[in-house]
Amino acid sequence: MKLEYSLHARDMMKLRGISEEEVEACWLNHHTTKSDKKGNLIYIADVKGRYIKIVVKRQNTRVIITAAD
Repeated sequence: MKLEYSLHARDMMKLRGISEEEVEACWLNHHTTKSDKKGNLIYIADVKGRYIKIVVKRQNTRVIITAAD
């Protein structure tokens, strides 16, 4: 499945040095899932020794809203 990225997600990925491959690995291999106040899904995964967190849009689970480590 092809993921889509918001402009904010792209900006945060660039700022934090997070690649699309790391985001996709987090999405596919997350060990923790929770929701934020707006109902967006938060996935957390250990990707090659680095904890990556992504937030996925509630209405469309293919749209990455932001990424952090």
